[in-house]
Amino acid sequence: MSIYVKNGVLHVSGVQNKIRGKGQEWPDFISDYTMLDIETTGLNPYRDHVTEMGAVKVHNNKVVAEFSQLVVYPRSNRVPSFITKLNGITEELLLKEGIPVKEAMTAFRSFIGADIIIGYNVNFDLNFLYDLAKKFHLPELNNDYVDVLRLARVYYPMQHNRLLDCIQRAGIAQVEQHHGLADSLDTKKVYDDFRQHFTPELLQEAQGRLKNMDLLHAELEAWELGFRNPVNNKKIAFAPEVEMDRAQAAQMVNNMNGLAQTGVKPDTDYLIMSDDGFFSKTNPETLKAKEYNRAGSKVKRLSESYFLNMLDEWARS
Repeated sequence: MSIYVKNGVLHVSGVQNKIRGKGQEWPDFISDYTMLDIETTGLNPYRDHVTEMGAVKVHNNKVVAEFSQLVVYPRSNRVPSFITKLNGITEELLLKEGIPVKEAMTAFRSFIGADIIIGYNVNFDLNFLYDLAKKFHLPELNNDYVDVLRLARVYYPMQHNRLLDCIQRAGIAQVEQHHGLADSLDTKKVYDDFRQHFTPELLQEAQGRLKNMDLLHAELEAWELGFRNPVNNKKIAFAPEVEMDRAQAAQMVNNMNGLAQTGVKPDTDYLIMSDDGFFSKTNPETLKAKEYNRAGSKVKRLSESYFLNMLDEWARS
């Protein structure tokens, strides 16, 4: 049994199928790819949904095809007001111009094909798109990818590195459009600017920032874990029915500057439950957590899949 991160991807023996099977990130400058960007109603792929898909297909560094599509769902198409303020997308616009999500995702998956994917903070986009491809039984979205944000963090160290910051610094534009196709085109310009100015040393530094570590060997230093460590200072209990090896899961938490508990307690931060147990109303751990919460605690229940994908996001960051 083992739990480790290799080239930015989390590996957990026995439960790898619970982690999104996304491709491998590798910072590099390539000439053939699909640059993509999506708009969503929020940050959580388990709760929020895609409103717009945009992409450009690039061959020999030139745009040869474009994709842009608003998306509509069979149930709710509500768009939070702060999202509408950001990009102008409303429920009325989606209902008027959007196409059904299955049709949109099928076309988008076909557009991407087997290309290497590039995007800005592209892991965010890939989470939503991976889940949609899986939901509609489309080819798994396991394409390898390049994240332009990782390049930006090396090129502009110790600075804010939003897409907006990069396009302003490079003189590309003064505002970010927050629309899939427009942001894809702007990100391509940022990527081309980096291509022109990166040194071999900078590229090597970006590639060296992919995480590689054994999460069971020993306690890890703060600099190794980074500031996005999702279990930092968290007290975490694992329900008996989880499929992970609980002893190893506890050791991992302790090595990552968390505190593993033998059972749910009033001061527990996260209670990790099996995917089935998470939805059970009679699960003893759930009942205990709810009892503590009624008394003023703030125990948060997480499914095993959610927890593992949360760790994978950290591994890829």
